[in-house]
Formats: sequence, structure tokens, C-alpha cells
Amino acid sequence: MNGLTQDLRYAVRQLRKNPVFTVVAVGTLALAIGANTAIFSLVHTVLLTRLPYPQVDRLMMIWGRNQSRGDNQFPITGGEFTEWKQKTDVFEDIAASYDDEATLTGAGEPRLVLGYAFTPNYFHILGVAPEMGRTFTEEEARSGTDVVVLSDKIWRTTFHGDPEILGKPITLDAKAYTVVGVMPPDFGYPPRTELWKPMELTATASVDFAIEHRFIRAIGRLKPGVSMEEAQVRMNALERQVAAQHPETDAGNETWVEPVLHQLSGDIRAPLLALLGAVGFVLIIACVNIVSLLLARAANRRAEISLRVAIGASRLRLLQQFLIESLLLSCLGGGLGVMLALWCTRFLVTIFPNGVANVSIPRVESIPIDGPVLWFALGVMVLTALLFGLAPALQSSGTGGREALRESTRGSTSTLRSAQVRRILVSTEVGLSLVLMAAAGLMLESFRHVYQEDLGFHPDNVLALEVFLPGNRYPGDQPQKQRSFIENALNRMTKLPGVRSAAATNYLPLTGFWGTAAFSIAGHSMRSVKPQADNRLVTPGYFSTMGISLLRGRDFTELDRVGSEQVAVVNSTFARRYFGDQDPLGKILDLGDTAHPQHWRVVGVVSDVKAFGPEQIAHADLYRSLGQASFPLLAFVLRTEGNPTVSLKPAEHAIWDGDKDLPVFDAMPMETLASQSVTLRRTSTILVASFATLALILAAVGLYGMMAYTVVQRTREMGIRRALGAKPGDVQRLVVQNGMKLVLIGEVVGLAATLALMRLASGLLYGTSPSDPRTLAAAIGLLSLVAFVAAYIPATRAAKMDPMQALRYE
Repeated sequence: MNGLTQDLRYAVRQLRKNPVFTVVAVGTLALAIGANTAIFSLVHTVLLTRLPYPQVDRLMMIWGRNQSRGDNQFPITGGEFTEWKQKTDVFEDIAASYDDEATLTGAGEPRLVLGYAFTPNYFHILGVAPEMGRTFTEEEARSGTDVVVLSDKIWRTTFHGDPEILGKPITLDAKAYTVVGVMPPDFGYPPRTELWKPMELTATASVDFAIEHRFIRAIGRLKPGVSMEEAQVRMNALERQVAAQHPETDAGNETWVEPVLHQLSGDIRAPLLALLGAVGFVLIIACVNIVSLLLARAANRRAEISLRVAIGASRLRLLQQFLIESLLLSCLGGGLGVMLALWCTRFLVTIFPNGVANVSIPRVESIPIDGPVLWFALGVMVLTALLFGLAPALQSSGTGGREALRESTRGSTSTLRSAQVRRILVSTEVGLSLVLMAAAGLMLESFRHVYQEDLGFHPDNVLALEVFLPGNRYPGDQPQKQRSFIENALNRMTKLPGVRSAAATNYLPLTGFWGTAAFSIAGHSMRSVKPQADNRLVTPGYFSTMGISLLRGRDFTELDRVGSEQVAVVNSTFARRYFGDQDPLGKILDLGDTAHPQHWRVVGVVSDVKAFGPEQIAHADLYRSLGQASFPLLAFVLRTEGNPTVSLKPAEHAIWDGDKDLPVFDAMPMETLASQSVTLRRTSTILVASFATLALILAAVGLYGMMAYTVVQRTREMGIRRALGAKPGDVQRLVVQNGMKLVLIGEVVGLAATLALMRLASGLLYGTSPSDPRTLAAAIGLLSLVAFVAAYIPATRAAKMDPMQALRYE
């Protein structure tokens, strides 16, 4: 311990004696460790934090899949769920659920609450008990008893944490539901759900295999010893048996078994892991930089080392001293890095894509620097101390006293060997920096393509308001009530100041809401499974209000209502996929079945709309008139003369004038939705570009330090060259050429690494190739320019050197 204390004091004195070196090294480490800690804290919060469920790795979502139709994931029917539950041998139990929104009244202003219907065993499979009361019983589900379990959040905010809430009624869709339980604060499955109702499949639903009735989201807990891969194989075999019994609806169907953890993190998993890899590169570059500085510093301490060896210092003691210096540097940099990470996490929360529709991203309201993150930071400190401290320590501790004294003159073998190692390190820095810069360039190019992608509609000056019509006031068997409400609301909206036009639809683009309709084409041979298209209902004027181009035929009119011929409009993808070169106008689509046909005549073709974001392909869309069909989910769209937010409150009142208890659950300009659709791409690009910039700065500092040190080491040589007639430009050119050779070697290696790594990460790119020549050339050009400047400064200093002073230099 005395020896460790002495070495620690000595390390502190050494760092105080070399303030420039200390500031550069500590600052470099603070930036690298801080960035790594911040990104790891985000990864830990989103991907690694354990959900409050026992053995969560055994919880699996079970979806339907039909790759022959291009459907990789969809909910299942009641018949499929019943078959799976009875015959599965890989799950302890499986449960069903579906989303069940409701209008809450009697507790302040009416508002839409996000609810879910669970089979009673769902809570048991998740393994979570309520904080207060109980969950549902099988009898309550079978009898359809109106009971409800609340989330902790809605209990505390809407019902003010009422301790006597159990047994009290609340009003959902004008019906009284008795509160039987409140879930714990950390329970929120599915995310943002505010309450749960009991679900039980009726005898009819349990044998229903109709394509249009796919609404069940199934979850299961794997039996002990059963892997996810084994469950996938055996569930596929089971679904093939089901499909063979119901070829008209299930032909080609398989299952998709997905861990609940993956399903919740969804679309952000790959970008986060890519960011973690990017900051890892920054850390390696920082370590390489400091190794180079320490090697140069160790070369200047050879006389000191020789003296310590001469008076009896062992190799182990020297190794210990150098590693303690490295560890002290790392701890100082790490401490500052953790403080920097605290600020960075606050910044990350502000730019995190919370609340973005169309993507599966958990909501992040805070990114704590907690125990696991601090342990990670400590581990990074120790690892970096070993990475950048071991090579100089081994080199210095391996030198004998006489050898050190003999090699105190410049040009010794050890000094040359050290210089060669530093040159290799500089080339390594350049190569790693090129990888990050190329990645940032490709991400920027991808973002440019995404940002410029045509959504198929014009979101500027369009306001959208979404409502949900409760079934008790707008029953499905009385569609005239809904039509009357829509017509009256649109009449009031079109009369508002500054509103040019107004329309309504069921599934608003970019919101994540969607559904499909199965159909057949009259005169075409019947397929074993009917084709499907996105089921979109609109009012007349919707296409012009949204800025969707009418390519052929006509739009819907006020005459397209109940009693007149049922008509439909399709988009370009639909026409191309199902009619090929034929003209779709006049073709008949049957949306019913053999016993109850529903014929719809195609009267128009409109342009494609990228309803799921600019990076997703356009679906086949089937538009029908809301005057001839009904749906409980509605979105009103208003095209305004100027800023659409000015019309927000008047548009809400236009809705409430028709139904004062109908909440507007979402309202925003379509430009906001369009901007949100690229938020994840924008955020990832900003962070990768920031890390690439940091890597470029570190590489420039490393090259500058290397060249400046080389100029000092070769001062006598420069003097001789000048004395023999070399001009200042010759000396300058020599130094720059030596530096750019190292850059060229690093760029060649970095380019090869970039081509390999970018192909692995090609899934993160859009509209550009991993080997895009313009992007790679730009990255190489920028890196070369910065490297040239870093080499030019010490080269200029060398060219201005006085020959006589250089010859006298020792």
C-alpha cells in the first residue's frame, strides 16, 4: 500500500508538471467516456431495463404471418386462437387481448381513454398482481360483467388517488363499470394503456376464421426448457394444420413468435445498437490518441526510467507506476465524462422520438444515470486505462538501465520503434474516423432521400382532428346517426373563417391506424385466399383537401350514398397489382362472401399515399364513401388559407356542437405528423454525425501531435537539410508528405472496413448504397483536408526553423 500511495502521489505530480498533456488527455477521455455513458444509459433504459414481469424472457407475442401475401405480422382470428390454445404444447398458457378505446365521462371533461380487453388469464401469464383489489374472474368474462381494472396513472390523475375507488362505478361509453382493481405503478402493458376490461370469446367468435375478423393479439409464456426457435417451428406446424382445415381463409398462413421485449422496443432497437457501436468507435479513437501521446511522453522519460532502474526499481514496479498514471488519467476523464453524460441524457430526452405514430417505440420520459450505468462507466474507465496505458507501460518497464542510458541519444532503436508504433496508431485513428464519417455521410444521404420523399399528399395548411364514436350512441346497425353527425360537422367546419375545404376519413395517414378489407374481382378466377387492401372510407372532397391527385375517373360525390350504386376508388398500387395493364374503371369488386355478396364498382384511380411514412412502400388502398359505409374511428381534415392551428379551437367546437360529450383525442397540423414521421431518422443522423465530428477532431489532434512531435525529434536533421541547401518549401513539403502518407494508409484500411461494415448495416440506409461513391469520396476528401491542415501547421513551423539554431539543438 505504501508503494501504491507513492506511485499515486508521483502520478499526480507528473500530471501537474505537464498541464497541456493532462488537459488534452483528460478532455479527450471525458468526451469519449461521457458519450459512451450517455448512449449506454439510453440503451439500458430502452432495451435492457427489466420489465416488471417474472422470467420476462419467456413471454412471447404470437402473430399470424403470410409471406406469400407479403404480410409479415398481423393479429389472429378467434378461431385460430381457440385452436392454438387447445393444441399448443410449447406454451404453459396463451391469452388474448384487443384494443378497446372508450369515452370516459363524469370525471372532468369527456376524454378518450386507451383501454384493452384481456382474457382473465392474461394477468396471470404476465405474472403481475394488482396494487389494490383484484383482476377479472372467468365468470365475469363469460357473463360479460361490466368491471374494469385501472392503471396507477389514471387512478392518481383522473380519480385523484381515491383510496376508496374499489367498488365504485365509472362511466365508459355511457355505461357504468365497477372498478375492481388498480395495477402497480410500473405496470403498463401494452404501453400507455389506462384501463383493462374482461374479454371472453363468444361461441361464434371461437370458430370464426374470417380474414376481416383478425383482431386478437395473443401472448404466451413458454414452458421451461422450450426455446423461442423451437416454439416457432412447432407453432408453424400447428398453424399449417389449421390452414389445411380452412384453406379459403388461412392458406399459406404461418405464425411469428416474437419476444415481448423485442415487440416493445420494435423500431428503435437497430438504430440504438448502431449508435452504441458508433460511440464505441469514438472511445477506441480516443484511446489510440492517448496511447500515441503516452508513447511520445515515455520516450522523453527514458533518462528518468534508467535512473529508477539503476537504483533498483523492478520491472513490475515500473509497470505498476505507469498503469497507475493511466488509471488516474482515466478516472479524471471518466469523472468528468459522467458529469457530461448527465447533461447529455437530458438532451437525449428532449430529442427522443416520443409519441411518434407509425413506429413501435417505448416512451422515454427520463434517462437515469443509475447503478448499472455507473458500473458501466467504471468498467469503461478501467478498460480504457488498460487499453491506452499497457503499451507505454510495457515499453518503458522493459528497458534496462544501461540500455536506457545508451538510448538516450536520438535515433536509437527503441526510439525509432516507438515512432513507428505511433505512426501505426495515427493511421489507425484515420481509418476509424473514416468509418464513422462515411457512416454519418450515408445517414445524411439517407435522411435527404427520406426528407424529399413524396408522401403522396400535401400536408401544408392541413389540420387534422381525430374522434372515436362510442358504440352506445352510434351503433353499427344505425349508420345514419354517424352519417348525420359527419355531415353536420363538415357543414359547420366549411363555414369557419379561413377554411377552404373540409372532409373526413377513417384512417388518417401517418397516425398508425389502419385496417384491411378482403375482396374478389368479378370475372377473375378465385384465389384460395382473397386478396386484401387497406380499407379506407372517405367523404367527397377528401382527395382535394389532402392534395391527393385524381389520375383517372371521378371522385366521390354527395350522390354516392345509401340506395345508390356502391362505388369505390383505388390507388395506383392497387390498380397495378390487381389489374396490371387493364383499365380498372368499371371493374366490380366483391367485398362480401358467396352468401352475401357486396358489389362495388371502381369509378376512379388516385395517386399512391405513403400512409406509413416516407420509408415504407405504399399499400394497395381501397377507398369507399362514408356515405355508403360506416366506421367508429373518424378523422376530420381541414385545408386552411394560412396557419392551420388558428382553426383548431373553432374546429373542435364544430364537433362539440353536434355532440358535446365526444372528445377530440388527437388534433394537430398534418405538417407535424409529416415531420414526426422522420423524427427517428433525423435523431439517429444527428447523433451519428456528432460522433463522426468528434472522431474527426480527435484524429486531427492525433495527427497534429504526431507531426509536431516528429518535427521536434528531427530538429537536428532539419537543420542539416537547410545547411545543405534545402529551401523552406522543401522542408515543409517533406513533413506534409510524411503526414499524408500515414493518412493515405489509414484511409485505404478505413475504406475497406467501411465497405464491410456498411453492408452489415445496410438496413439502416434508405435510397442510397453502402458503397455510394459520392458519399465515400466526400468523407475521404473532408478527412484528407482536415489531416492536411493538421500536418501543415507543424510543417510550416519546421520550414521557418533557423538552420544554425537547429544544428545546435540537442
